[in-house]
Amino acid sequence: MIRVLITDDHEMIRNGLSSLLRGEPNILVVDMAQNGQEALDICAARQIDVVLMDIMMPVMNGVAATRVIREKHPHVKVLAVTINDEPRFIKEVLQAGASGYILKHSTKDEIIRAIVDVAENKQHFSMDVLAKISGEFAMGNKPKAPMLTKKESEVLRLIAQEFSNQEIADKLDCGIRTVDTHKRNLMKKLEVKNVVGLVKYALKMGVVPD
Repeated sequence: MIRVLITDDHEMIRNGLSSLLRGEPNILVVDMAQNGQEALDICAARQIDVVLMDIMMPVMNGVAATRVIREKHPHVKVLAVTINDEPRFIKEVLQAGASGYILKHSTKDEIIRAIVDVAENKQHFSMDVLAKISGEFAMGNKPKAPMLTKKESEVLRLIAQEFSNQEIADKLDCGIRTVDTHKRNLMKKLEVKNVVGLVKYALKMGVVPD
């Protein structure tokens, strides 16, 4: 059972998300918060697996709350659920430790899939968000691609397709430590700091198949 905390300063949004998730066999809405500070208090007092986090809120915004939650409760995953699709907000909340970013107009299936993905230690971005990320890169000059080994290219493609480390290891018939090594090498070669950077690079270079 995935225990969810809904955090949004609009009561209608909180109630809407709660109603949408009600009855899902593997998801339980444990509580709701109207700002980041309330979310922190609830995470400290109750068992939470995934926080659905709005970005712009009073008292404490979603970026600050995400950063503190991930520091104090590293087992808790954060999924940004917001109307704001500006690249700078996407970048800030992901750098703060969020595992995914979707928009409030996402379908029920999309929201449920995102919750399940982040609960399973995967990244999840809605197509609108991926488009924004790739669009940000498109505005600049396309750099010369560094040389990647065949295995590194395969790992990069699978990361961009949202496969977990275990799934990548199974597909490539290798160990998880080997996958971690390839990821570290990719981050160093591509000069990115995390998996989000790898996904953005893959989109920019067109290595993800349609």
